[in-house]
Amino acid sequence: MRICVVGGGIAGTMLAWRLVRHAGVEVDLVTGPDGVGDATRASGGLVRGFERDPGLAELARLSLRELRGSALLRAWSGYQETGGLYLLDEPLPEARLTELQRLMPGAVELLDRRELAHRFGLAGLPEGALGVLEHQAGYFSPDQLRTRAKADFAARGGSLDEGVLRDLWPGTDGVGYRTDRGRHRADVVVLAAGAWTGRLLHDCGLPPTGPRSKVIQYAVYDVQGACPPPFVDESSGLYGRPAGPGRMIFGLPTERWDVHAGPQPFMDGEERAVRRAVALRLPGLQVNPPRRFVAAAEAYVPQGRLALRPVPSSPAGLFTFAGGSGAAAKTALAAGAQAAAELLGQLGVRATTDRPSTDRQSSDRQSSDRPSTDDGRRPIPIPEGEPR
Repeated sequence: MRICVVGGGIAGTMLAWRLVRHAGVEVDLVTGPDGVGDATRASGGLVRGFERDPGLAELARLSLRELRGSALLRAWSGYQETGGLYLLDEPLPEARLTELQRLMPGAVELLDRRELAHRFGLAGLPEGALGVLEHQAGYFSPDQLRTRAKADFAARGGSLDEGVLRDLWPGTDGVGYRTDRGRHRADVVVLAAGAWTGRLLHDCGLPPTGPRSKVIQYAVYDVQGACPPPFVDESSGLYGRPAGPGRMIFGLPTERWDVHAGPQPFMDGEERAVRRAVALRLPGLQVNPPRRFVAAAEAYVPQGRLALRPVPSSPAGLFTFAGGSGAAAKTALAAGAQAAAELLGQLGVRATTDRPSTDRQSSDRQSSDRPSTDDGRRPIPIPEGEPR
């Protein structure tokens, strides 16, 4: 069986990395040019187990559990466990709070406005605001993780193609596709190209039913004062995280939709709005002019989740794996595990022992399977142990 994954960001790379670990499955990863300006390189990498949407929260929680449970993944991604704070603009239903405490026992505190002001200097929060403080949350580098996983993918026998996808067509024995390296065939083709996905479908003569693109923009600031942990504020949209001693990343959602994929212009007006929001929420923190700017296009889908989806009105065996409303990085591990299990199940491939790496630097002792996901599918085994 052969599977082609198109897209060299964290979603496509981690999906291909999981698939190549199975004997009997040949995997091609079409990455295109180096990911300068892509969303994976731009991502701030916030990871936590809580989200307002229960389905998205489950993916985030499973991803965080997997990341914390694997010394290899922690080392590959540069994971920093700093704690994390999600600021709700209104209380959660009692049943959701009970479920949150059950799923993350001892790892979550619920803080009211007074406690948030006392512990983190947060001000101007709406009446009824609630903070979900996760002690096991933090941040990582999606770019660093995909770079290490891509090297291990190749060491395990995966085929890396740094060309561009030029065409797709149905065949009697799978899906044909053409890249800069020539014509190929696969039983399944997965377009995991983030903001490029819709454009790839269009260029291949298929309905551009992929995710919409939207600009993400943030900056790195030198600051004076007590820095909060990584946080997201529902009422203002402000988000931030530490970026080293005396530095913070801050950003706000933009309204720049349906942009071309790749690097984007950095808008001064949007940056000034960020500093105003910081002054309102963190009045005790002195924020200096930005020292580094980041702006890129991200993929967004109405469902708000990174998931495997068949392409409508297309040949059988063609899927997209993109989107997530800016949440792809923190859900990529669990979403990739689910997508890999779905693909292997559709192809009738039985989960097998991990295919070993041919690269001693990429090889680590292997773990047994994780517990089943809620729908009964088995996650793909993840290597454990300290990297050599």
